[in-house]
Amino acid sequence: MPINQEDEMRKLLSKFDALGNITRATWYEWRQAALSFLPPGTNPMELVLKAWEVVGHDTAKAYFTALDKSKPTFLRDIAKCIVNSSTMMGETAKIVDGRNPDEVYIQWDRCPWPEFARRYGASMEEDVLGCDKWFQTVIADVNELFNTKVKLETLHAIPRGEKVCVRRLSIGV
Repeated sequence: MPINQEDEMRKLLSKFDALGNITRATWYEWRQAALSFLPPGTNPMELVLKAWEVVGHDTAKAYFTALDKSKPTFLRDIAKCIVNSSTMMGETAKIVDGRNPDEVYIQWDRCPWPEFARRYGASMEEDVLGCDKWFQTVIADVNELFNTKVKLETLHAIPRGEKVCVRRLSIGV
């Protein structure tokens, strides 16, 4: 019996989507478990920011082999790494060119993370700041390794009620 490639692709995509949902649920289940071991009154934000910092260091290591400071596309290549990470997690993200070669924007039109934050009782601000901590840690590690001055700014955030997330990457001398 011949294999219907379209059906097989749909099945794989469905499994991939389910796996992404499992990953997000596991993050927030881990958060609940970790908070249960901390003293009462512990600010969940501290735990979450530390966790995203750890994730950021690990993510930066994965990016290092894809980056070459001598290429004129260095900044865009960082953005491409972030977009790839985001789309692998079920988000819809793209690169938007800046007004000059020293800036580029990343725009997320869809992100499932805020829904999981809501589902597990985490604040939307925690969601935004966790994401920021992840990316800021990546950028700090990139700057340290490549001796650069890349900056990342969050301009818009879906968890803050905006239609998109937008982050600006820029590089200085």
